Amino acid sequence: MSYRRRRYLTPSLSLLFAACCLLTASTLSAQTLTKDAKISLVTIAPGNSVFEGSGFGHSSLWVSDPANGINKNYNYGTFTFQTGNFLLKFVQGTLPYTISVIPMEYVVPHYEAERRDMTEQVLNLSQMQKQRLYDFLENNALPQNREYQYRFFFDNCSTRLRDALTAACGDSLVYYNKPIEGEAKSFREWMNDYLVEKPWERFLMNLALGLPSDDVATPMQEMYLPYNLMHHFDKAKVGGKPLVSATQPLVVTNFSHMAQPSQPWYLSPLFLLVLLVLGTIWHTRRQQQRLKIGYTFDKILFTVVGLMGWILFGLATATNHGVTAWNPHILWMLPLHLPLAFFFASVQQGGWVLRYLQISFGLIGLYLLVVAVGSVIKGSFVGMPVEAWLLIFCLVHRLFFLLKTKR
Repeated sequence: MSYRRRRYLTPSLSLLFAACCLLTASTLSAQTLTKDAKISLVTIAPGNSVFEGSGFGHSSLWVSDPANGINKNYNYGTFTFQTGNFLLKFVQGTLPYTISVIPMEYVVPHYEAERRDMTEQVLNLSQMQKQRLYDFLENNALPQNREYQYRFFFDNCSTRLRDALTAACGDSLVYYNKPIEGEAKSFREWMNDYLVEKPWERFLMNLALGLPSDDVATPMQEMYLPYNLMHHFDKAKVGGKPLVSATQPLVVTNFSHMAQPSQPWYLSPLFLLVLLVLGTIWHTRRQQQRLKIGYTFDKILFTVVGLMGWILFGLATATNHGVTAWNPHILWMLPLHLPLAFFFASVQQGGWVLRYLQISFGLIGLYLLVVAVGSVIKGSFVGMPVEAWLLIFCLVHRLFFLLKTKR
């Protein structure tokens, strides 16, 4: 979902956004909406950048009341690079996100230029519900209220709109209580639907996510994705009537960023890891035939895996993302491979190295047990990404060979 950055704006729109922020405090005295006021959910198609946030789409609310001169787009996906210690906060998951308010006439051209379709769903709200929702949004946009702690699965640009509507409509709003596609999926599975043509993004994001991402999402929780929110709005009821009174396109480009491959197939992690598997098998057989043991290949392999393990360990323990905790990949991607891999050739430390190799082998077995048990308990496969299994094979193959040479 497009956790929209302030840098995404054109220069003129950036100046307008800054001006809107400066004027917010003085202009947010609540207005009374007229009977002709309209509030709509606006859903934006995914863009081409997963790590910048646009790859999962975006949601916002549009409040229009011509009689009052109101034409505002409320966007909960804004952050700024001007935040102090930006990079550290971004990595730690403590970067504050904000709600921004921008005139709608400046928003549509931006997404049109990005070749991203926009869909409007006019909400079938009573006059009182419109006023409550508008007051809720205006109150959230106050300087003291606009920041919030972003959570990829649980608190983002889409879930904030879901909750805002619930606050405005109360018990009269009834969301669809079944999975929108008929079959329940985990948070990870929903995410992967958007990464089919982006293998490196899928590989890295699945490595970084821990066991919480394998929980099966409830119908309310699956609305963390903008398109899911849009489809749930289609099926929701308010006061016994359909929540959506009309649906219409705002931007039609006939283009899909999701369908565009992010790199050629021969640079995909699957292909490169298959080559690594073949190279590992060939190198091991070559050493067996020559009866000559060298450790350069193992030092490189285990050092890279150990470095990745340290990154996962940091994400699991030193960040506030939530979904990166309890990552079973740390069991086989053992952080201590770096620096312990440099002791493989040590004759003096032979007994200690042997125990280290045995422990590494055992931890891979424990990982397989966690995958098997966790998949049964959670009802979804927890061993993603599947490309990682090729890397595990390389480790097992070399560990088995090294154990034989050290005995």
